[in-house]
Amino acid sequence: MAPGTPAKNPPYDDPSNPYFLPNSDSPGVQLVTQQLNGANYTSWNRSMITALIAKNKLAFVDGSLPRPHHSDLLFTQWMRCNSMVVSWLRNSVNPEISSSIIYIDDAAHIWNDLKDRFSQGNLARICQLKQQLFTLKQGSDDVGAYFTKLRVLWDEYRDYQPVRWCICDNCRCNSSRKWNEFQMQECSMQFLIGLNASYSQIRSQIISTTPFPSLSKIFALVLQEERQRSIDFTPTPLTSGNGDISGSLINAAGYARGKPGRGKFLCTNCGKTNHTVDKCFEIIGYPPGYGRGRGKSQGFTHDSNSRSVNQTSAGENATGQNGIGSISSSDMAQLVAYLKSQLQGSSVSASVPVCGQETGDNSAAAQTSPPFSGSFTGDCDWEG
Repeated sequence: MAPGTPAKNPPYDDPSNPYFLPNSDSPGVQLVTQQLNGANYTSWNRSMITALIAKNKLAFVDGSLPRPHHSDLLFTQWMRCNSMVVSWLRNSVNPEISSSIIYIDDAAHIWNDLKDRFSQGNLARICQLKQQLFTLKQGSDDVGAYFTKLRVLWDEYRDYQPVRWCICDNCRCNSSRKWNEFQMQECSMQFLIGLNASYSQIRSQIISTTPFPSLSKIFALVLQEERQRSIDFTPTPLTSGNGDISGSLINAAGYARGKPGRGKFLCTNCGKTNHTVDKCFEIIGYPPGYGRGRGKSQGFTHDSNSRSVNQTSAGENATGQNGIGSISSSDMAQLVAYLKSQLQGSSVSASVPVCGQETGDNSAAAQTSPPFSGSFTGDCDWEG
C-alpha cells in the first residue's frame, strides 16, 4: 500500500455491503406481519422481498451471493449473515411450515423450497384471477372497500403479465410505459363496470372525458360522488326547553286546518291548543270553580236528597287524551247504591195491594198468595 493511501475497510464494516450486520439486527425479528400459511404465498413473497431489500440481504436468497470456500476470508461473515436470514425466514412462516424447513441451513435453499411448494402454476392462477375480476361487483360494499378488493386482484394478475413486449437492446419506443398505461386503463374500466347502477351518470361522464383520467383520479371522483350522496339535507328540528316541538307544530297546523280560527297556540305539556305551556293548568294548577256549569251530566234524585254524578271535563281528565271525561270511583259507588234502592222500592210497591182497591181476581190473589212473609194486620197506614 502506497504511503498516504487510506486503508480500505473490510466488507463487513461497510454499511452498503451485504456482509454488514448492524447491531439492531436480531435472529428473533419477524420481518413481515403476515406469516406464510400456504395460501398467501404471492403476497408473502412480495412482502419478504421488500423487507430483505431494506435489510440489504436479498443476495442471500436469490442466489447472487453463493457460499464461499472454507478458505475464503469472508466465509465466517457469510455464515453469520446466512444464519440471520435463515432465522428471519423461519420466523415469517407459521409453525407447521417452520418445522418442515428446520433442517435446511442455506437461506437460498429454503427460499426455493417454499417457492416450489406453494407457488401456483401461472396459467391456472391467471385463469382464476380473471374469473374473480369478471364477477367482482360493488354490491353492498362502499366505494373504498370495492376498490381495495379490485386492486388486490388486479395487482396480482398484473404481476403475471410481461413487463414489456419490446426485445431490442436500446428501446426507444417506450413500450414499458405504454404497456403500463394500458394495464391501468384496463383496471379503470373494470372498476367502472363493477359499480352499482346508481353510479351510471358519473360513469358516463368519466368515460366521455378526454383524455381518459388515471385510476386514482377516477376513484377520487366516484368517492366524492358517494360522499355527496351521504350528506343529510334534512333540517334540524326545532327544540325548546321542554323537548322536541316539531311534531307538536305539525299537529297544531293540522288542527288549525280542520277548525278555522283555532289552534293558534299549542301546549307542549298536555298537547292541547289555545294555550301555551306557561299557562297550562296541569302545571300551574286549576283555578277555583274551573269547569262549573259545563261538562256535567244530569244527576239522579231520590226523595228530597238529590245527588248528581259529575262527569269530569276534558281539561280535568287524568289521561289528557281526546278530551273524554271519566267518572270517579266514589261517584260510581253512589250511583250503584242508588240504583239498588230504586229497584228494591219498585218491587215492594208493585207487590203490596192498595187499601180499598180489592176487586175480583186481585183480591183473591192477595188473600191466597201474600206478597211477603211475616204477619200483616190488614190495616193501611197511608191513603190510596
